[in-house]
Amino acid sequence: MKWQNQTEEQRLQQIAETVQSHEMPITSYSDQIMNRIEKMEVQGNRRKNTNSRLYKKTLIAACTAAVVGTLIIGTGLIPPAWADKLSQVPILGSIFSSLDDPGLKNAAEKGLTTNPDVSITHDGVTLKISDVMYDGTRLVLGFEREGIQNDLVMAKITNFRNNDFDQSVKGLLGMPVVKLPNGKEVKFGSSRTGDIYGQPNTLLLELNEVQNTEEFGDEFEVSVSVPVAQVEEAFVFQIPVKKVTEEAIRLTPDQTKSRGTFSYTVKNLDITPATTRIVINSTGEVPVSPEQTGEYSPTEMFYQIEDDQGNIIEPYNRGYNLYPAIPLLIVDKIYAAFSETPKYVTIKPYTCTFDKDLNLLKDADGQRIKTFYKELEQTIQIQ
Repeated sequence: MKWQNQTEEQRLQQIAETVQSHEMPITSYSDQIMNRIEKMEVQGNRRKNTNSRLYKKTLIAACTAAVVGTLIIGTGLIPPAWADKLSQVPILGSIFSSLDDPGLKNAAEKGLTTNPDVSITHDGVTLKISDVMYDGTRLVLGFEREGIQNDLVMAKITNFRNNDFDQSVKGLLGMPVVKLPNGKEVKFGSSRTGDIYGQPNTLLLELNEVQNTEEFGDEFEVSVSVPVAQVEEAFVFQIPVKKVTEEAIRLTPDQTKSRGTFSYTVKNLDITPATTRIVINSTGEVPVSPEQTGEYSPTEMFYQIEDDQGNIIEPYNRGYNLYPAIPLLIVDKIYAAFSETPKYVTIKPYTCTFDKDLNLLKDADGQRIKTFYKELEQTIQIQ
């Protein structure tokens, strides 16, 4: 980037000079902005016709997008209609667009996230929700904090049952609680909450395999309550949520494969620019290979997903139960997003192997040894 060694003041000065000369400062930014405006135009027309480890934030990208937008609109270089559309373009360089999460980054770059930019201040501490992504599978919120000189944002949770946290240091955040319009908390299968690596004063809350949001449709409002150490009043936000529907594919294949007494059925397969989610029902005993007898035994059944090019997408949670051959009647799991929508996917069931001490057998590279079951493989057509 040609601004890499400039100060922020010099960068903003160059932006101003560039706009005055009727040029965009960075080609890639102008392309992204124009692409998003064009996409918004198409979406708007369509609605009228149908009557309906995380990476550092790149602050200069946000500053560039915001300042360029302001200066172009202010100096009258584009028509008012385009100026209005430009003001709606999501700010580049948001928390999501700079994370080491290809799915979230992809959604942000495509303008599929929202930027409520709502802030609340209590007792000298300001908390802001700057980014939201919801695709029916994951609900992710990005927070920014001001007014506290501390690299840490998240306090130590001392009791996960009732979300008690260490309040010895002012300004550290407890566990956020997200509630739906009916007052009930969002139910989820797994979650991740924590500071964004390398970027002070930012925090990410990720609720995965959400289970009770469907009844509220594609757009609704959630209440987000965040307790803060040594601040008496909780920070309570009312945040609009908009479901990612563009490029989203939701299938109900209801396809079954069997081996012996074991059978499994793929009930749902959801593919969005941010996430892949699969729901599987199974019955019967987990198959046992000849190598998994005696002092060895199989784990539960896992499911590898490959696209039409043989690329494997990894599950977000690679944990396992410490019980041999345990049958899981329902598997609801999320995987990484596909880099592009495949024509079909292949589901490859496999087990790993425990030794007598319930340690997983691994290969020379330290990877789990997988036992695949060819007769259980199945292909699901996507497009």
